[in-house]
Amino acid sequence: MIKRILLPCFFTLTGLCLQGQPSVLPDSLLAHVRELSADRYQGRRTQEAGNLMAGDYLLIRFQAMGLRPFDSSFVQPFQFYNRWLKESLTGRNIVGYVQGTAHPDQYIVLSAHYDHLGVRNDQIYNGADDNASGTGALLEIARYFSQHPPQHSILFAAFDAEELGLQGAASFVDEPPVPLGNILLDINMDMISRNVKNELYICGTKYTPSFRAPLEKLGENSPISIVFGHEEPEPRGMDDWTMSSDHGRFHQKGIPFLYFGVEDHEDYHQPTDDFDRVMPDFYVNAANFILESLLLLDEKL
Repeated sequence: MIKRILLPCFFTLTGLCLQGQPSVLPDSLLAHVRELSADRYQGRRTQEAGNLMAGDYLLIRFQAMGLRPFDSSFVQPFQFYNRWLKESLTGRNIVGYVQGTAHPDQYIVLSAHYDHLGVRNDQIYNGADDNASGTGALLEIARYFSQHPPQHSILFAAFDAEELGLQGAASFVDEPPVPLGNILLDINMDMISRNVKNELYICGTKYTPSFRAPLEKLGENSPISIVFGHEEPEPRGMDDWTMSSDHGRFHQKGIPFLYFGVEDHEDYHQPTDDFDRVMPDFYVNAANFILESLLLLDEKL
C-alpha cells in the first residue's frame, strides 16, 4: 500500500518540537544566490552557456556534499519542443539524494528550478529571487541533510526549463528515477528571498489538509509570517498557484505537494531582479522554516 494514501490520518498537534534548532548557514545560503545571479551566468536561460555553467555549479556542490546519484550520474538530460520558439531544446535536471535511515525506499522530493529568462534586448535577467533563491536553499538544505541523515530518503531536484513550461519537472515525473508510488511529497521552492510584508506563503494544503495544522503550529515560532492560500476553491486564474511552478507536475500525477513562495513583486521577470534586492534576514528565516518543515514532515510521514 502506498503510504501517501494514509497521510490525512498521520498528523496531530502533539510532538511538534524538533530536536535542537537546526538552521542553514546564512553566509553559504547568500553566497549561492550571489553566485548564480551574477552577470556571468547571463540569466541562466535553458540550453545557453550561462545555464550550463549554473548546472555545473550545482553538480560540483552535489558531489562535494556526498549526495548519491541515480544511475551513476547527477545529470538527467531531457528534450522538449517549445511551441513558442518553434524549436527543440535540451535541458538538464541535476538530481541527487540522501538515503533515509528508517525508510530508504520512500522519498520526499525537495525541488527548485535553476533556469531563468536569459538576456533580452541586451539586458540580463539575473533572476536572483526567481529562482536563484530557491536553488540556494536547495543546496544549503541538502548540505544539512548530508550531515544529518533523514528518516526518509530525500531527493534533491534542481529543475531546468521551468520558465519554458515546467519542462524539467514534467520530464522528471514522466521518467522518474524512482517509482512515483514511492514519492510521498514534493516540497517546491520558487521565489523565497524577499517580501516587504514579511510573508512566506504555503500552497498545497487544500489538497492534503493534514499538512496544515502542524505547519501552522510550527509557524507560530517563526520570525516571519507563514500564510496559507493561493489555491482553489477561492482564487481563480493567475491567483491560483496550483500549477504556477514545478510542483504542478507532481500534482498532475496525484503526488501531494507544498509550494513555498512569495507574492509577485515589482522585479518579477524584470532585469532588476538582482542580488542587491534580496532581503537577507527574510531569506534566511524562510530557508530555516522550510528546513524545519521538512524535518517535521520527515518525522510524521
